[in-house]
Amino acid sequence: MHIKSITLSNFRSFKQQPEIHPFSPEMNCVVGRNGSGKSNLFDAVQFVLGCPKFWSLRTSLASLEERQSLLHEGSGSAAVNAFVELVFDNSDNRFSLENSDEVVLRRTIGHKKDEFFLQRKRATKNEIMSLLEGAGFSKSNPYFIVQQGKVNALCTMSDSERLMLLKEVAGTTVYDEKKEESLSKMEENRASIEKITETLTYMENKLDELKDEKEELDAYQKLDRDRRAVEYTLYDKELRRAREGLDEIEHSRNEEVDTLSSLHEEVRSMHDRILAVQADEKTKKNALKRNAVYVKSLERDKTQAMTHKTKLDLECNELEEQLVQGSEVLAKNKKELERLAEEIEKVEGELEGTVGPEYEEAKVEMVRMRNEREEARKRMEGLYAKQGRGKQFRTKKERDAHLQSQITELTSAKTEKAELLHEKQTKLGSLRKSVATEVKESSSKRKELHEKSKLLDDLKRTVDEKKRERTEMADSRKEQWRTLNEMSDKVAEAKESSRKSLYDMRKSMPRATSLGLDALKQIVVSERLTVGVQYFGLVMENFTLTDEKYQTAVEVAAQNSLFHIIVDTDATAARLMKRLEDEKLGRVTFLPLNQLQVDNARYPESTDVAPLMEQCISFDPAVRRAMEHVFARKLLARSVDVASTWSTRSNMDAITLDGDLCSRRGALTGGFVDLEKSRLRAHYTLKRAEETLRTLEEKHGTMKETSAEVDRQVSNVMGEVQRLEAKYANLDHMMGRIEDDVKKVEKLRDRHEKQVKQIEEDIPPMETQIASLVTQIEQLEEELGTELTSTLSEEEQMLLEELKAKQTRLDGEIEDHTSVLEDATVKRQRLTSLLEDNLIMRRNELTESTSRSLRGKQGGTTNTASQAQMKEELEQKRRDLEEATQTAEDVEKQLVEVKTIDENLRSEILKIKNNFDKLKSQDASYQKELEASHENQEKLLNKRSMCIQKREDYMRKIQELGSLPPAAELTAFTKKSIPSLMKKLADVNKKLKKYSHVNKKAYDQFVNFAEQRETLLKRREEIDEGGTKVKELIESLDRKKDEAINRTFRGVSAHFKDVFKELVPNGAGELIMRTSMDEAAEGTDSEGEEEGGKKKKANDPNNPDVSLFRGVGIKVRFSRSSENFLMSQLSGGQKALVAMALIFSIQRCDPAPFYLFDELDQALDSTYRAAVASLIKRQATPSDDPDEPRESTQFICSTFRPELVAAANRCFGISHQNKVSSLHLLSKNDALHFIANLMSEEEAVGEVTSLATSKAVGSRGSGASSKKRKIAKKAEEEKDGDESTED
Repeated sequence: MHIKSITLSNFRSFKQQPEIHPFSPEMNCVVGRNGSGKSNLFDAVQFVLGCPKFWSLRTSLASLEERQSLLHEGSGSAAVNAFVELVFDNSDNRFSLENSDEVVLRRTIGHKKDEFFLQRKRATKNEIMSLLEGAGFSKSNPYFIVQQGKVNALCTMSDSERLMLLKEVAGTTVYDEKKEESLSKMEENRASIEKITETLTYMENKLDELKDEKEELDAYQKLDRDRRAVEYTLYDKELRRAREGLDEIEHSRNEEVDTLSSLHEEVRSMHDRILAVQADEKTKKNALKRNAVYVKSLERDKTQAMTHKTKLDLECNELEEQLVQGSEVLAKNKKELERLAEEIEKVEGELEGTVGPEYEEAKVEMVRMRNEREEARKRMEGLYAKQGRGKQFRTKKERDAHLQSQITELTSAKTEKAELLHEKQTKLGSLRKSVATEVKESSSKRKELHEKSKLLDDLKRTVDEKKRERTEMADSRKEQWRTLNEMSDKVAEAKESSRKSLYDMRKSMPRATSLGLDALKQIVVSERLTVGVQYFGLVMENFTLTDEKYQTAVEVAAQNSLFHIIVDTDATAARLMKRLEDEKLGRVTFLPLNQLQVDNARYPESTDVAPLMEQCISFDPAVRRAMEHVFARKLLARSVDVASTWSTRSNMDAITLDGDLCSRRGALTGGFVDLEKSRLRAHYTLKRAEETLRTLEEKHGTMKETSAEVDRQVSNVMGEVQRLEAKYANLDHMMGRIEDDVKKVEKLRDRHEKQVKQIEEDIPPMETQIASLVTQIEQLEEELGTELTSTLSEEEQMLLEELKAKQTRLDGEIEDHTSVLEDATVKRQRLTSLLEDNLIMRRNELTESTSRSLRGKQGGTTNTASQAQMKEELEQKRRDLEEATQTAEDVEKQLVEVKTIDENLRSEILKIKNNFDKLKSQDASYQKELEASHENQEKLLNKRSMCIQKREDYMRKIQELGSLPPAAELTAFTKKSIPSLMKKLADVNKKLKKYSHVNKKAYDQFVNFAEQRETLLKRREEIDEGGTKVKELIESLDRKKDEAINRTFRGVSAHFKDVFKELVPNGAGELIMRTSMDEAAEGTDSEGEEEGGKKKKANDPNNPDVSLFRGVGIKVRFSRSSENFLMSQLSGGQKALVAMALIFSIQRCDPAPFYLFDELDQALDSTYRAAVASLIKRQATPSDDPDEPRESTQFICSTFRPELVAAANRCFGISHQNKVSSLHLLSKNDALHFIANLMSEEEAVGEVTSLATSKAVGSRGSGASSKKRKIAKKAEEEKDGDESTED
């Protein structure tokens, strides 16, 4: 067996150390710096194995600190618990566990817990310690784990301490504990013997006293028999009298019970009638409330209908007035328009026939004359200019240059005029096209306006139809709402009735059952159980009564089984029970059909009884087994006597129709049955209420859907109306915009026509100006090249004169013609202004106002259409008025009917209240009768209780008499009367008073004391024998203890020689047992004289007396030629070597499964370290040598030196970072390299320290004794000798 792996979590410096690489079954070495966590690793192993330092970790304050010290306190959150897990290889079955090649042992520690786990299962400390003891982990030998300081402690031990160590290894503590127990037992036996002796003395004295008391007891017993005979006879007579009185009271009570039952039946019937009246009153009141709501609704409808009727009436009157007014306006406008048309035609005829042509002719003549005059003027100016140029210029050339410049200027002016004329002509063409387009657009717009007017009329009619449809549907919806409200009230009443029935049902069952049944409804759905296949429900839900008269009998027969749940299998029942238990939802009894065991019942063949299951109920064959379980052994009997007879004969329960039960075990149950609290009645009432509620809810749902459909239709119609009204408003708005567009187009056309006329008037003058400019240019061109003269030629002078005359003539004509043109212009402007600003504007205003007013009311665009639409709307309003009138009359009629119903309901409620008062008074009288009957019952019960009390008292007294005298003594008093018996009893009691002091238990006490004396005598003998055996046991324990110590000393001594020889081949070592005789011989022990009697035993070489042992000494030598040294004479390194030899010898004497060494070689030099490493290596390595066979032994060592590392099979390193230790696998080279670095660092630190302290050391000197120097010198010589020998 060996450790395979270690897992640490939150243990001291280890945070989360994963499972470490498997350890070698032979030699393992762990290296690491100081403080890295090597010792914590070995503490972890001791922690799991329950070593003494970690055995008891209580929850006291001090132990809490100790527990806290075991938890990791590094970086991160504080640990609340820690665990260490060891995995052992158990291939050699050293752990006594079956089929376990691996054993996993874990220990978990926290602030308030300390737990062990074996094979991942919780185990107790004692179980773990027992398992470890069986595997070889001995408490008496803790040296399989050697921690730091253990070697030093052994080095400094005295001889007596080493002796105590030897005793501990030998396991003498077990013998000492057993010896203490034996001595304690001997002390207890001694005390018991003393107590028994005192008790026996007391019993002997008591037996002498009891012999005298026996004679008085005989006389007393004779009188006591007479007393008991008299008392028995007296009590028996009184008992019979009490029974006879009880029978009479029972007869009277039965008669009173019959009377009370009939009264209860009357009261129940009265309560039913009262409840029916109350329910009827509630129904009527609810109907009255609904009717009142309906009345209010009808009154609102009436108000609305009257308002609507009045509104329609006003609208009709208004339309009629508008029609009249419209007709008058149309007629008036028509006449005015005709008059305006005549005037317009007259003015236009005058304007076009006479005034217009006259104006045009005068205008044309005026233009002609002005043009001629301008032409003459310009020609005159040219002649004058020509005449002046002769004087202006000196040469022809200067003149021609001047003429050429004028020609150029005139040509430029002509070009500008021509361009301006062309622009005018182009604009004129464009304006004429625009006018044509505008005329066409105006015509199109008017056509579109006409079409939309027709569409608007159709839309108006459609909107009116939809509004009528909306009104009809709204009335239908109101009726639907009223009906729905009535149905909602009925549903609420049904829910209230169902709730009350459910409450009555729950009152008849235990609360836990009620909770469970309520929860099962949801659980069955959530578990997806099929109702009728897996889940059948309550027993009472699975049968029906063949006749209501069997209700009481069936209910008494089933009792609480009515509330049991029928399921198909026990698995279904388990699922449901698990849910109820987990969610704490109550308790229910299940009847799984596959588990019910029902015996075949053999029913008696008699006309007096019948099988209740076949006679009274019917059920589905699928639940027959459950019904047989409840009703199979139940009979329906004709009467109580018949039920009592047949229940005994057939071993079945018999029940009467009245509910009297005769159990097959002999019990009788009967009396009054309150049908008000009947479970089946409550169930059937609940069932009917639920069916009624279900029907009403279905109707309510249908009505609700219908109402919702009507609401949707109303909403659709209203939406359609709104859509059409919006479309109507949009269309009306569009028509308004079209009319505005027509006006804009016409205005634009008029403006363009005016512009055309203006341009047409502007073009002729511009053409005349261009022609004049052309003439001037021609004249100037003609003058070019002519001779320069200062006078005109005759022709030119003649032309000048003609031109002057012509100009003068034209000025006169123009002056004359101007007055003519002005007159024509005034006439034309007057007629044009009359036509455009008066007549046409008035005509347009009349046409537009009529069209706008009528379209604003009707949407039309022409007078005739508007009037027709208005008449049609009037007809529609009149039809609506007739409908509104009919609706108001219908509402009024309904209101009268509803008010009549309201009055009838109030009268009925009043009658119901009167009837209720009568019923209450009758019920009060019945209650008084019931109270009187109850008082009689109480009196009879009191008398009955008194008789029963007397009967019980006399029966108790007879029982208290105990054993009765013989029958012959009893018959002597049978024929006496009660007074004579009482007199006889007084005499006997008087005589018995003389023996009041007698000990009535003398016989029993004498026998008891005699038996106790014999028992105590036997007990004393047994204790004496036990004391002898305890003495023998103590002697045996002392002997075994001496043998164990001697055996252990011999074994350890022998192994010490071998081990020391292996460590120091040229040396030798031995253990010496120091006794008191040795100390006496040396004069150091004052107790030597007291041990003189034991010299003979001490001289026994095989088994010397352990009490003479005083200590274990050690003598060693380190070379063949040197003398032996004691421990106190050795250097520190030599002491450490001897201590390790002692440890190895103890381990060989009591081998362990594995060994842990923590820095074992700390105080050794390299030679001894190599020897120790070699020794450990040999012990760890298995051997097949037939002379010295050896199995492998696991060693786990920590070190700072290379010798153990070089000998190890596997190496591990411990690192420490951020307060967390980590263990990881290392190769041997890496481990040796790490050790070399550590040793280099130590040497460097040592050199610095020696330099810093050299002066202080030199001033103080060595201070060592000469004896120490001698021993050190010898040790160096021996070491040199050993090295030379090895070389």
